[in-house]
Amino acid sequence: MDPITVGAAFAIAKAAVAGVKEAIALGHEIQDCYKDISAFFTAQGEIQAAVVQQEHDQKLGKQKDATAEALDAMFASRQMYRMEVELREALIYGSGNESGLYEEMCQRRDAIIQARRKALEDEAYEIRQRQYAIKRKKEQRIQNIQEWLAVVVGVSISSFIMYAVWWMFKHGGDE
Repeated sequence: MDPITVGAAFAIAKAAVAGVKEAIALGHEIQDCYKDISAFFTAQGEIQAAVVQQEHDQKLGKQKDATAEALDAMFASRQMYRMEVELREALIYGSGNESGLYEEMCQRRDAIIQARRKALEDEAYEIRQRQYAIKRKKEQRIQNIQEWLAVVVGVSISSFIMYAVWWMFKHGGDE
């Protein structure tokens, strides 16, 4: 994910947290804040996906500018954590009857993130396995060629030696 998209996701998350705080301060129910909460977690998911994608690209060696991407992801991740703490406190302390909502959202979100991370890791593993199989097949082909070449050279040398012995016996006493 490029820095512009991460920045946009960060701005959406910031606006969502402000919207939830404002709605709770005005006495609205948590259900009234659904869009803001959803926007926050969607933005957080996008940023988390960018971090996971960065790790995935690093494993595959596809990074372009590693330092800039790492800094963007790190700062966005830290700021998202701070905003998540603000949102959690607003949800737990601002509306006493919905305190379990935040924990349930986090559990489901973490399960989704883990599933995505596992899928990316599985994909990277499959790619590495395919590359290893290709490499092994190439090495096997080279080994087969070397073995056949050794057989051909061995048969040629043996044939030459047998021919030379035969020639010596056949023409050795004619001189």
